[in-house]
Amino acid sequence: MTEFKRSIVNIAEICSQKNISDIIISPGSRSAPVTLAFLRHPKLKCRTIVDERSAAFIALGLAQQTERPVGLVCTSGTAGLNYGPAVAEAFYQQIPLLIFTADRPPEWIDQNDGQTLDQREMYGKRCREYFELPVDDFHPDAKWHAERIISAAINKSVWPIPGPVHINVPLREPLYPKSDFNYQSNPKIISHLPTHDVLLKDSWNEIASVWEKSNGILIVAGMHSPSSRLIESLSAIQKTSKALLLCDVTSNLQQAQKVNYYDSFLGTENEEMLKKLVPDLLITFGGPVVSKSLKLFLRKFKPKMHWQLQTHGDCIDTFQSLTQVIQTSADYFFENLLMILETEKTDIGTAHENYSSSWRNMQSKTAPQLHEFLETAPHCELKAMRSVLRRLPPESHLQLGNSSIVRLASFVGLTETSGLRVNSNRGTSGIDGTLSTAVGAALATPKMTTLILGDLAFFYDRNGLWNNYLPPNLRIIIFNNYGGGIFRILAGSRDLPELDHHFEVEHNLSARNSAADHGLNYFFCNSAKSLEEALPLFFSTKDKPAIMEVGFDKRTNAATFFKFKSLMKELK
Repeated sequence: MTEFKRSIVNIAEICSQKNISDIIISPGSRSAPVTLAFLRHPKLKCRTIVDERSAAFIALGLAQQTERPVGLVCTSGTAGLNYGPAVAEAFYQQIPLLIFTADRPPEWIDQNDGQTLDQREMYGKRCREYFELPVDDFHPDAKWHAERIISAAINKSVWPIPGPVHINVPLREPLYPKSDFNYQSNPKIISHLPTHDVLLKDSWNEIASVWEKSNGILIVAGMHSPSSRLIESLSAIQKTSKALLLCDVTSNLQQAQKVNYYDSFLGTENEEMLKKLVPDLLITFGGPVVSKSLKLFLRKFKPKMHWQLQTHGDCIDTFQSLTQVIQTSADYFFENLLMILETEKTDIGTAHENYSSSWRNMQSKTAPQLHEFLETAPHCELKAMRSVLRRLPPESHLQLGNSSIVRLASFVGLTETSGLRVNSNRGTSGIDGTLSTAVGAALATPKMTTLILGDLAFFYDRNGLWNNYLPPNLRIIIFNNYGGGIFRILAGSRDLPELDHHFEVEHNLSARNSAADHGLNYFFCNSAKSLEEALPLFFSTKDKPAIMEVGFDKRTNAATFFKFKSLMKELK
């Protein structure tokens, strides 16, 4: 083993000592030294995924659940470019990935040598940091440099903002060891102790003053990881002070929410009712919000003040009303705010009661109409979504596809299942990698993990099933309307003469053969009755993963959806 290869072997040991346990590898020759270093390490769990795009999303799913960095290894050339969609999603979801791309030595780049391209900073601004290892480390300082880079890269992937970090690894031949090798137990390790932003007393005095003067206070939680600490604080704040919480379908904070179905009832055209819902103070935190109705409402009826809680200083002004960035975590902010409110014994007050009751009145009008509508509606995606969400096992995990799927879940709400963890690739909101992400998520937990996605998203990412690691706790539910059905309900596209063949892209594909190819149980339903009858068996059969394909008529879907929207518009 050459000294340079020894330095590469130390990468695996450093990763292990810094609490990284999962590595996703795609086969290749140039990457062989890095691959073997990881594969032979006794404390690392390595999985080999041939398709790099799928591999990266599987890594994202693992890291999404474990909230720890997951390593990715690929060969040189276009292999690393296939990581691109997942890298972008990880960047905007703030998910830690550690990306190792093998490379030719620098003197051979752009010299018409095989499988070479300029890999420097190939992910651009969608990466927390870019590092390149030295091509040779014959001098002790170069070895020190290489080991320092690995520690720095791992640290950067988790703090101050988690995300993907790219390490390019130029490698000279020979690429394969002639004998086995040992891991050094004492490579250079640089650890870090994370901190969080703490607000000064003057800042808290200002916050308390504004809070006291505000009548209606609306808290909006976007995409967020589960946090029992945050649920406890937000629940208590709504009991002891003048605030109301709205939770996005991906917020994982629904246990603290007092008002549901807001995505449905904010579609009303009754402006007098909407004006009663406008807060003096808006407080937002977390990632993107699915609800278009909420975004349109808050952009049109702007609050007097808008505070955004985040651990960085960027101006993210989703609702076009931002007045203050408070650079701290939501957990810290609401926990300390609660202590201040309890100390000062802040009362709810009549003004807040009026504001809060306006939201509760809207929910009380919406809930019976929504449920009555769905009970009598024909077999359609909106009705099927409610059926599936009601049948999800308690304490299970849910992965929601993009396009119409996550919106349907937002409309009907997550009120039926206790202890549900919800994730969706809403960082960039693409359909690519949805299936692979769910596979990675299911590998990270023994809990039932259910993916609901559309047919185009499934067929686009069928390679997510092309691996030897599909766990028995994975359930895949495909809403198959035989094309991109969302284009039939979008204003503008639904009336185009090119709709069928160039936007929806009609097809007659079925997932039956995909299930057979990869050894999954398969269920098919094409009516509300058959769906209700099949769901219990679908979730109770635990010998292997399963696919349920639910067939729909796209025209019935569209007609029923428009009736639902009309019903919500007429709320009074």
